[in-house]
Amino acid sequence: MLAVVALVIALAIAFAAGYFTRDLASRKRRAEARRWREYTEPGWLRAAAPANTNEIVPPATGELGQMLDRWESRARARRAG
Repeated sequence: MLAVVALVIALAIAFAAGYFTRDLASRKRRAEARRWREYTEPGWLRAAAPANTNEIVPPATGELGQMLDRWESRARARRAG
């Protein structure tokens, strides 16, 4: 009988600890959301176009962009034959 009572008490403590942990994580998540609520994305940070659209993405004009464009055009030429 004493073992059953100890088991029930241990189960209650574990249950309470789970609720406490859940509450703590929720409070942290809500605090983070409150901090980010006023965040606005800057105009220069443009979201990338989804991969499954047929939209034409303007070519990159920087040095790295030009290098990547050359690399992609050479790869396309190799695949085409």
